[in-house]
Amino acid sequence: MVTVFLLLICYITSNAHAQTKDSLLRVYNNETIHTFGKSYVKGSKQLKFGDLKPEFSSGITKDLYKKSKGNLILSRVFTVTSVAALVTSAIIKKDDKTRGVVLNIVGIGLNLGSLHFRKQSSELIDQAIWYRNKEILFGVQ
Repeated sequence: MVTVFLLLICYITSNAHAQTKDSLLRVYNNETIHTFGKSYVKGSKQLKFGDLKPEFSSGITKDLYKKSKGNLILSRVFTVTSVAALVTSAIIKKDDKTRGVVLNIVGIGLNLGSLHFRKQSSELIDQAIWYRNKEILFGVQ
C-alpha cells in the first residue's frame, strides 16, 4: 500500500513539473527576443530595431531602449559626417595637402566615434532585451 502511494506521489509531481516545463518552453519559444546581427527574432517573426519599441513596456527596458536608439542615431550622424569629411579630404588634397590631411584625420576620428556609439547602442539594446526576456520568463521586474 505504501509503495502504491509513493508511486502515485512521484507520478503526480513529475506530471506537474512537465506541465510547468512545457509552458515555460512555449513562452521561451514564442515570446522571448533573440538577436541575430542587425535583426531580432521573436517567435517566428523577424523584427528590425524600430519594431522593438512596443516590446519594452517597463521603466528599465524602455529607458535602455531609448538610450540605445539615441546612441544609434548619434552613430549614424557621425558616420555620415565622417564620409563627408573623407570625400572632401580626397577632393581638397589635390590643391591643399595640409587641409586634406587635416580633414582626413577628422574623418577618421569621426569614424572611430561612430564605432564607439554603435557599440554602446548594441550593448544597451542587448541589456534591454535581456531584462525584457527575464521579465517575460520569470515575471521579475
